[in-house]
Amino acid sequence: MKKFHLDIKFTIIIIVIGATWTSCTEKIDIDLDGTYMRPVIFGQITTDTTAHRVTITSTGDYFKNTSPSGISGADVQLFDGSIYHTLHESETEQGVYLTEPDFYGEVGKTYTLLVSNLDLLGDGIVSSHSASSTILPLGDVDSIKVVYRQLWQGWEVQGFAKDPVETRDFYKFLIYINDELQTDSLSDYSQIDDTFFNGEYTNGITVTFFSERRGAVAEGDTVTVGFCGITEDYFKYLNEAQEASWRSAPLFSGPPANPRTNITNGAIGYFAAYSVKRVSAKALPKSSL
Repeated sequence: MKKFHLDIKFTIIIIVIGATWTSCTEKIDIDLDGTYMRPVIFGQITTDTTAHRVTITSTGDYFKNTSPSGISGADVQLFDGSIYHTLHESETEQGVYLTEPDFYGEVGKTYTLLVSNLDLLGDGIVSSHSASSTILPLGDVDSIKVVYRQLWQGWEVQGFAKDPVETRDFYKFLIYINDELQTDSLSDYSQIDDTFFNGEYTNGITVTFFSERRGAVAEGDTVTVGFCGITEDYFKYLNEAQEASWRSAPLFSGPPANPRTNITNGAIGYFAAYSVKRVSAKALPKSSL
C-alpha cells in the first residue's frame, strides 16, 4: 500500500470583472511544491515457518502515478528478546529483506524490528527506525464451511472456532482458493473483533463472501482460511488503511489522513507479529442446500 504525505501550497489568483455586456477572466496560476520524502516500512512475522519479508521503500509524489522503488543497503534485524536475527536483502527484489527460510515466530514473544543505516535519498545521510509487536495466542480453530447462497448469488465462507473468554480478541483472515492466496493486499484483507461472540463458539460466522459473477469459486474448489490472532493496534491500523484507500467523496475533498504507524523516527508503515492457524474445506454443491 502506498502512503503519501502532502506538502502542497496552492496560490490561486482569479480576477473576474463583470459588466453588463462584457466579461474577462485572468489566467489561474497554481504553484505546486514537491513532496516531502519519508521511509515506508512494512513487515510481518507469523508462526509460519518461512522466509518472512520486510519491505523498505519511500513515499512518492502524490501527482505521479509511479510505484516507489525499494531502498537497498539498510541493516535490518529482528530481536526476539534474546537473539538478534539478521535479515538479508533479496537478490531479485530491491528493498525486500528476508529472514532465513526456517524462521518462525513463537506465541507470547515480543519481536522488535530494527532498521539502521537507511539512506533514504542516497545522499549519505542515514536514519534508524524500530517497531515492536507481540504474537498473541489464538483460540481453538475448528473448521470452515463453504456454502452457496442463492439469495446472494455467491459463496459464503463460514468459520467455526472457540473464542477465548479472558481477553478481547481481534482476527484477520487469509483466504486461499486451491492454494492460491486471494488476500495479497491491504484492500483484500478481512478483519473482525469478538464483540458479538466473546468467549463463545462462533458457530459459522461469515469470514468472507465470493460473488458468483467473479468466478473465483466453483463447486469442489478447496478453500483455505488462515485464522490470524492480531493485536488491537494492528486491527485499527488495517481499518484505517482500508478507509484511506477508498475514493474520497466529494470528488474535490482533501486527501485522507495517514493511518497510524508503529514505526519510529518519522517513518510510516507497520510491523505486525501474529499467530496463524489454517483449515480447509471444499465448496459444497449447490444442490446440497
